[in-house]
Amino acid sequence: MVSGTHRTEIREFDSWVGDGMPSGNYLVLGPPKVGKTIFVNQVAYLSASVKKPVVYITLDGSPDSIKGRMREFGWDVEPFERGNLFQFVDGFTFWYSYPKASSDEFSIESLTNVSKLLSVIVDAQNKIGSGGIIVFYSLSTFMEHAGFQKSYSFMTGLKAIIEEKNNLGFTVLTSGMHQEREINAFKHIVDGIIEMQFQPKNGAMKRKMTVQGLGARMEFLNWREFSITPNGIRLGKYTARMNAYNRPEERDAYRIGKKL
Repeated sequence: MVSGTHRTEIREFDSWVGDGMPSGNYLVLGPPKVGKTIFVNQVAYLSASVKKPVVYITLDGSPDSIKGRMREFGWDVEPFERGNLFQFVDGFTFWYSYPKASSDEFSIESLTNVSKLLSVIVDAQNKIGSGGIIVFYSLSTFMEHAGFQKSYSFMTGLKAIIEEKNNLGFTVLTSGMHQEREINAFKHIVDGIIEMQFQPKNGAMKRKMTVQGLGARMEFLNWREFSITPNGIRLGKYTARMNAYNRPEERDAYRIGKKL
């Protein structure tokens, strides 16, 4: 793996993107139910299982509900919580269960105070360590509460945290809920995009994904089919890349700076 990159620990995905993704914040974009949440949950669990620290900011469900969804796939993160490898930041309970307080150590009582939200994320990161995974679930919900301007300001701050701490970040955004110019603004500020879509094929709807923003050697990957199984996301067969070094010797030469 190239220095400064991270594996998602989804084997087929990591092989597809060249054995790792550069540090940075990646937008996970797609319509409802296409698999965005399953993808970030799978990455979070598998990363913690290889002892990478994970900070998971949830606005779309309580930490208990997120853990319940993970257990449906056999992903139990509670041992990692006890081992200080997995830390939830609860931005759901106060807003949706008021006046019940969150039992989580790191909770958010205002989705309009960007500085406070970023401060809580930094505190959670400092507790479990850097160089791991940050999940923000989701930017769509944050925009519903805070509006576009504060959401953009937050994304700027989150990007700085991720870069400073050498993390791999995933920010979930649901397409079809926001204006195109707003989505384009977020595409501009993030380091890369993992986009998922439903696409028709042979009379059926198939799930496909593409990845953008992997650097000069793999700037854009063609659409690739994937499916959701009881064990998580599985990628289908893939045979071609755009703007990528396809042969192993080409990738190796690129990594050590050789000219072919």
